Amino acid sequence: MNTLDDLDEEMASSWMKIIEERFAIEIAEHRQAAFARALSSFACETGETLEGLLGLFVSGRLDEAQRFQILHLATNHETRFFRYPPSLEAIREVCSGIRHAPRVLSVGCSTGEEPYSIACTLLRAGRAAFQVHGSDVSHPCIETARRGIYRSHPDLRSDVCIPRGENTIKFHSWFRDMVTFEQHNILSDRPVGFSNPDLIITQNMLIYYRVETRHLILQKLAAMLPVGGHLLTGPAEDGNWNPIGLKRLPNHLLNLFVKVA
Repeated sequence: MNTLDDLDEEMASSWMKIIEERFAIEIAEHRQAAFARALSSFACETGETLEGLLGLFVSGRLDEAQRFQILHLATNHETRFFRYPPSLEAIREVCSGIRHAPRVLSVGCSTGEEPYSIACTLLRAGRAAFQVHGSDVSHPCIETARRGIYRSHPDLRSDVCIPRGENTIKFHSWFRDMVTFEQHNILSDRPVGFSNPDLIITQNMLIYYRVETRHLILQKLAAMLPVGGHLLTGPAEDGNWNPIGLKRLPNHLLNLFVKVA
């Protein structure tokens, strides 16, 4: 089994280039070794070398499931419930000032833990009506999110989920109806299927892109917001971005903006 480390620079560059061209995904240098290992295992499963798999990919001879799997391997899916409390507190505060049912968009939601955590936070804050929508480039991640079945978590209460086997829970159907999911690449021309969000959250996704691509993504997200809408990114995402039409709000734990024009 060969990995990108075993291949010449030209072959490694070819894989990085085709991933970026076909999926608009940039694999950061520090993640390339992990991607290479995962891709090598997938190539072995298909009976191909990395060179052979690349040839099938370039020539369009991989089926949709195989292409989705390569895309899945190229992206990071680290997530967990209630992962970053300061973000959830900021979401609660922003939504407390919204008179109608808040509409919250989570971009790069992975397997769904973040959108469900947001929904739990809003319920516990006394909001009975809201809609949370999660999007991610990975089809397998979105399928997991839609099923709503996860390992048990001490902060998931029985009001939103039920036990399902040993150390496993499933969210109630009424709760899942308030949290929807969509496979979507934010860099594609197709608009996300969730209009007029009051708040957009993207955490731990932008760090995998070059600076110029991060700013392009942030500008696209900002364009989706109405005046008065908010954009929230994690503390490590992009503290140097100074967009026109958005005002940065004071918060040393995260990056929070409000659209003013």
